[in-house]
Amino acid sequence: MQLTKEQRTFIVEKYFQVKTFQQIIQSFQEHFRERQSPTKMIIWRNVTKYKTEGTSLDLNKSRSGWKRTGLSEENVRIVQGALTENPQISARKRGLDVTKSTFNRIITLDLKWHPYKMHVLKAKN
Repeated sequence: MQLTKEQRTFIVEKYFQVKTFQQIIQSFQEHFRERQSPTKMIIWRNVTKYKTEGTSLDLNKSRSGWKRTGLSEENVRIVQGALTENPQISARKRGLDVTKSTFNRIITLDLKWHPYKMHVLKAKN
């Protein structure tokens, strides 16, 4: 379970006041009775993050997950131009320098187009 903003702030403030892990853990237990006290590693990581980034808050929202290197602006323009030129030709036949999965991600996520394949139905006799 992640620490709340208030708990992270408390840990950093106590670290700069007392500078011993045992006193920080004891103060944390007294102040937040309903919560299990953090380990020395959690305290150290929060303090280190505060020293390096100026905050101990969770900053993963903008950096989490895979980097989308194939979905650059240039690739999006290339795919969009190729599809508007002739939508019947596949990505591989076009000779684009994007993988099939990147091509499909660009179509669905960036261009908001939904590819489909026409099926010929047999007539009932």
